[in-house]
Amino acid sequence: MDPVDLLAERLMTGGTSPLSVDIWDRLGCPPPAGPHRADQAIRHAAILAALAARHLLGPEVVTASVIGPRRAVQLHTLIFARYVSWVSLVSVFLTDGAAAPQPAAAEPTAPAGPFLDPGTVDELDLAGITLTRAATPAESAFGANLVVVIGPTESTGGEQRPAPPLHLARGALLVNASGRDLPPALAAQVNTVFVDDLSLVEPAAAHGLARPAYARSHPQPRYRLVGDLRQVVLGERAGRTDPEQVLLVELLSSALPAPR
Repeated sequence: MDPVDLLAERLMTGGTSPLSVDIWDRLGCPPPAGPHRADQAIRHAAILAALAARHLLGPEVVTASVIGPRRAVQLHTLIFARYVSWVSLVSVFLTDGAAAPQPAAAEPTAPAGPFLDPGTVDELDLAGITLTRAATPAESAFGANLVVVIGPTESTGGEQRPAPPLHLARGALLVNASGRDLPPALAAQVNTVFVDDLSLVEPAAAHGLARPAYARSHPQPRYRLVGDLRQVVLGERAGRTDPEQVLLVELLSSALPAPR
């Protein structure tokens, strides 16, 4: 059963983007509560990110960058491998692990190793997806057209010197599932903003996440909030209108505490 299809179906029948209890029941797993609340919240964010990728990326080969703590990176990577078409490569940067070995000049990324569970590595290998571990967030995101941020992008990965800034490729889709504001230098590269659910703008702001900017108030008028994922799925808002624009999807639900 495809959870991304189920979420799209829920949106088309009047639901909002946070996964409802009936969706979790149909997936055969509990809602994000109890002792596994954190994992379920991560899975929820990964499904939303996959939905965004389906609707806001062009029909092209997907090279993904996933930046965050190991457990979250692993869950997002599995969801993308299973439910996002044409994924050819996933480059990860772990914000809670030791720095990856510094690659040689001829090798842009370190080869896959024991940094993710063997089952995850095997599943990606069987799907023909290359998995690499980057030494910095910038290296992970280099050339990627899908970049998912689940942790800080300015982590040094254990190094003493600051990590280089993260630059997004033209036409990239950036998903912020970190529950915190993006660094200004990264946000400044964005042209258009979507959120998972417009009704969460104020609750997320109450938990410290800045309100997405509107054209009339933001110093960079191209950085504008267009709508939410439900509107994109229903066709009420155009998704990608320019193949070279950088789109941002703010998962506001990631800034809110999971229900108990």
